Amino acid sequence: MKLRRIYSRPKRRHTSVLFVSSSADSDSNLLPLHLNGALNAFSALTGTGPIGQFFYYQGRLTALDPEGSLFNYLTTFGSEYLGPSGGCSTYGSLGFFPGAGSNKCARYGTGFYLHSNEENSQLGATLVYNWVGGFYACGSAKEVVYKVHESDGRDDCVPIELNTVPVIN
Repeated sequence: MKLRRIYSRPKRRHTSVLFVSSSADSDSNLLPLHLNGALNAFSALTGTGPIGQFFYYQGRLTALDPEGSLFNYLTTFGSEYLGPSGGCSTYGSLGFFPGAGSNKCARYGTGFYLHSNEENSQLGATLVYNWVGGFYACGSAKEVVYKVHESDGRDDCVPIELNTVPVIN
């Protein structure tokens, strides 16, 4: 995947830095979100990739570069191209990249929102994508996938919530 860096580190963030952790009724509970997993460049709840640190800037969920450079990582929903008559899929992997790639169906940076805990906003928030569908942990590496409908895409997935946890330095 050819990438170009298009997003530099802002002088001021619009939110504090956050970790994202999973919540599920399975063995995918309370696992941190890694920027990339063991099997590919997309995010996973397990693996050797760095644990992401996130913030919002100009309405976009952004990940700090784990190497500490001045470039940040764009949030990506990597939907798949289904061919000329099928368009783009309603499912795809969650990823974080230092620039835009060549996937014509990928959506970069926009559509990711935080939904505050309705009982007490101090308890954190849940990450949502365009207010529909949900996130899933798929396969043994627990790759993080977004689906509009539970039946979309892979069938080796369990539903999860992605919740924010503040970073304390």
